[in-house]
Formats: sequence, C-alpha cells, structure tokens
Amino acid sequence: IEPIISVTAGNPISPTSELSSAAQPSPMASSSSVPGQGHTGVDLSACLAANVDFIGWLRIPDTTIDYPVVQTDDTDYYLNHMFTGKQSYIGTLFSLGKTDFHTPSRNIAIYGHHIRSNDQVMFSPLLGYKDEAFYTDHDTIYFDTRYHTGTYKIFAVLNMRNGEWEPSMADFVSADAFLDFVHQAEAQSLYDTGITVQTMDHILTLITCDRSYGGGDGRLVVMAVQQ
Repeated sequence: IEPIISVTAGNPISPTSELSSAAQPSPMASSSSVPGQGHTGVDLSACLAANVDFIGWLRIPDTTIDYPVVQTDDTDYYLNHMFTGKQSYIGTLFSLGKTDFHTPSRNIAIYGHHIRSNDQVMFSPLLGYKDEAFYTDHDTIYFDTRYHTGTYKIFAVLNMRNGEWEPSMADFVSADAFLDFVHQAEAQSLYDTGITVQTMDHILTLITCDRSYGGGDGRLVVMAVQQ
C-alpha cells in the first residue's frame, strides 16, 4: 500500500485541497460525542447511508487520522477511490472481508496509504510512531464500528517486508496461537511500550507502506489492544 485515508470527526473536510474537493457529507461528523456515536462523535448511520461498504470510523487524537473505514475484498478499487467514490490516489482506509466486525474477530486489521508527498493525509502520520516520543504523545486510538465502540492502547510498532508475516490475521485456532502472534509482534517492536496483551484481549492493527524500510515491500505496522 503506498497511499490510504483520513477524516476528522470535528471537521469532515480533509487536510489537502484534493480531499477538500471531495469532502464527506455533512451528517458524517458532529462537533461533540453524543450517545450512540461512540468515542469519535461520528454519525455512523449517515456514513453507512453514504457508502454501503462503510464499517467504522478511525480516529487518533491530535493527528490528522480521522477517517471512515470500509470493509471490502475489492481492494484495487479502494486503493484509488475515496469514500465518496471520487477517483483519487488518496484512496480509502479499508479492512478485508475475512474480518468479523460483529463478533468481532480477535484482530481487526486496517490498511491505508502512506502518501510520501504529504505526511498529513491518510496513514502517512503513522510513520511518526517510529519515534518513541511521538508514541508517548499519541498512544490511544479510537475506533467505532457499526457494532461496537473501542478505545485502544498501542502495544507494538514494527517494520516488516510484505510476505514475511501476516499482520492481518483475523482469528486464531487457540488462545496460544493468538498469544504467539502477539509475542511475535512484540519481539519485533521498535521499542517497549510496557502495554501487556492478555489471552482474551482484542487487538487493532494498522498497516501502511514504509519505503524507508525494504523499498516497495516495506511496511509499518502499528498494533493496539482494546481497553
């Protein structure tokens, strides 16, 4: 993934002029959180009405990552189309069809573009997590889905090459398999966050490109555990 997307709950207009020209419908976000709108303050019903693939809204406070997320197996489409359907290299944040949001799956993985020409759009700000000081100031992620609301604390930040490991694995054959997955991520983490993941926890995984690590196959993975 070289580029993916972001939209703030308080301001549905995106940070760039291109995003602004394809702004989300006004009902998608409200100025404050109200009952039924989870932690992001977003009108999830309005988002679903705007795009039937809508599954949730992702927000990382004090960053520009504040966007709708779709669930799809048509990843080629969302790599170069925005949530509104406008064609754009900005793309849309997406999760794969294998993920169960209703139960939900033990791991929810979301993909997004790293836009090298603009470090404030889509998942570009995730590269800030390579600096532990940035992590310290941005350790919390909010993710409201059509079925659940969630607050997550980041427990691992790691680089990998595409194909070395499967960070989008949604479900596991056993608790031990889940913990093995978590421990593998922790072992590769760029620093120790001090956050512990337990056997029955649920996690959120954000994935983007990082050409500074492994060229075109380089990936940055940010993993968080639900509180």
